[in-house]
Amino acid sequence: MRRISAMQGVSVAVRLVAAIGGGYAVAAGLAALAAVVLPATTDLPRSEAVVLASMLAFLVYLALLIWGFAEQHLSRLWVIFATAALASWGGAWGLVRLTAGN
Repeated sequence: MRRISAMQGVSVAVRLVAAIGGGYAVAAGLAALAAVVLPATTDLPRSEAVVLASMLAFLVYLALLIWGFAEQHLSRLWVIFATAALASWGGAWGLVRLTAGN
């Protein structure tokens, strides 16, 4: 039986944090963005838009978890997750600020 080295263990732990935490941040940001965009662009009531965005976020989170363990380059995973999370949360925050008067 082959022993796992300390560096491999650290790599797995960092990948776990990236996949679970980063994937959640991206999925939640996209859900927030969709919950703001859907009522503004469709006839969908705000409450139904939030429910729809939340349900779709579960699928996005699942896909991001799977991709987080399939990606070979850990640094690329972190950069993409951080960029997507910042962009989605920033977009949601910006749209809320723009539509606050409505």
